[in-house]
Amino acid sequence: MLHDKYLSQYHFAERHALIINSSPEKIFPCISAFDFGQSSVVRLLLRLRGMRQASAGGLEGFTRMGFILLELKSNEELIMGLIGQFWKPDGNIQHCASPEQFIMHDNPHHAKTTWNFKLTPYPEGKTLAETETRIYCGKEALHGFKRYWFFIRPFSGLIRKEMLKGIKRKAE
Repeated sequence: MLHDKYLSQYHFAERHALIINSSPEKIFPCISAFDFGQSSVVRLLLRLRGMRQASAGGLEGFTRMGFILLELKSNEELIMGLIGQFWKPDGNIQHCASPEQFIMHDNPHHAKTTWNFKLTPYPEGKTLAETETRIYCGKEALHGFKRYWFFIRPFSGLIRKEMLKGIKRKAE
């Protein structure tokens, strides 16, 4: 799992999964091209967070939100990373030029998050699609993020569940 390579230690995590009646080869393009606009719930929640720039969808939409693509294993897994102060109104998103820079970033005032999508083939042409988000907080960031996570976690989970459902609809 790529999470262990990029964020093996973390304070918070959220995981969602579902079975899709399709092959990883058909599902993977649906992940990397996910259109945020196909779900009114996702679109609304991202706009409430001030992430209007995500409307492009796909990996381009994620990078517009400030995510960096850390690694991609075609038809298996992709993982993205984001560094910032997410509990602040503007998020104070930090530019990260490379996966190595993401790993090395060690500011006690920032939080680092990884978000992956992983596909595992199952019998009878089915696939387990999983997404996990991990968050590591610098020493000074932990308190602020705890309060933020208390309120945002249900909505964060809803976005991921909606994304998985949308990917499932498109792939099947």
